[in-house]
Amino acid sequence: MKHGYIFSSRRISWSDSPESIFADYDHEALSKDAFLRMKKIPAVRCEKCRLVLFKHE
Repeated sequence: MKHGYIFSSRRISWSDSPESIFADYDHEALSKDAFLRMKKIPAVRCEKCRLVLFKHE
């Protein structure tokens, strides 16, 4: 596992449904929106199996 950070200019969200969404509801925000500076969240990833693990807020 390789240590690093995950970040996004938009929030990272989770949904139990695979359906596309048109509005910002029925999901759980795992990170907050960026404002001026992007918050980097410590993470680990496996380059072989292409998984990323991080603790969300």
